[in-house]
Amino acid sequence: MSRPLARRIATLAAASLMVAATAGCASSRAMHQEQPVDIPGPTVRLPGVVFTPTAGPERRRPAIVLMHGCSGMRDRSGALAARHRDWAERFASWGYVALLVDSFTPRGTGSICNLAVRPVHPWVERVSDAAQALRYLAGRADVDRDRIFLLGWSHGGSTVTGVVRPGVLDTDKEGLRFRAAVAFYPGCTRPLKARAWTSTMPLLILHGAADDWTPAQPCVDLADRFAPRGVPIRTIVYPDAHHGFDTPVGEVRLLPDVWNPLAPNQRGAHVGRNEPARQQSIAATRAFFGQFIKSR
Repeated sequence: MSRPLARRIATLAAASLMVAATAGCASSRAMHQEQPVDIPGPTVRLPGVVFTPTAGPERRRPAIVLMHGCSGMRDRSGALAARHRDWAERFASWGYVALLVDSFTPRGTGSICNLAVRPVHPWVERVSDAAQALRYLAGRADVDRDRIFLLGWSHGGSTVTGVVRPGVLDTDKEGLRFRAAVAFYPGCTRPLKARAWTSTMPLLILHGAADDWTPAQPCVDLADRFAPRGVPIRTIVYPDAHHGFDTPVGEVRLLPDVWNPLAPNQRGAHVGRNEPARQQSIAATRAFFGQFIKSR
């Protein structure tokens, strides 16, 4: 284990009890409304689900686009995946308009986790999807267009590292930009190797030290390289946490068939909840986005 990663793990382990105490309880979520939406775009119409708060004064609210991972927005039963519902409801309880976006169904695919050659790419189609979702939220009467944020998990987290690059969103000419972004356990090798990569917005990366699918170290290296240059990027690594540590249900298990170029025979990775990391990541996410709301 590298020294930078070890230092982060040691620091977080010492602070875990204090941070977890401020994370809050998911059971105290406020009431919300949930509605399926159809998001028009230049090549595909994206299905999505929007969660809106019902409590509080009528006003323009902050909003967030939520980008799913390689398994898609819904589970095998067709219901919203537990992690996606959990976070969307939580953001609504915090006063956000939260939009889950389905990048796979309109392109005729379901889960792509087992595929070595994937038909939907984080830095191509999904960057376009993020712009499409941004434009949709900015056009809503209940959204403050200057306070729209982005969050993604895994494949969606890697999408975030693509979205933050300069000049990639066609919404720039309309004056539409994400205010800040969070990426959960993305792959950071690509931005680390990209010659001209930088982040045009504040970026928080949340990762697990035990992740054997998209390892944390490249994301640590990314922050260590760019933060001293004034790029607003930070990586937090949680001890003993695997890929998908923030899911609200289930324990760590092996997925033997997922494509993983780092594994023997390029197959298999561990995924599952780590409750201390989950609670700390909830608190970190709320605090990170909250600073840009309070600064207005």
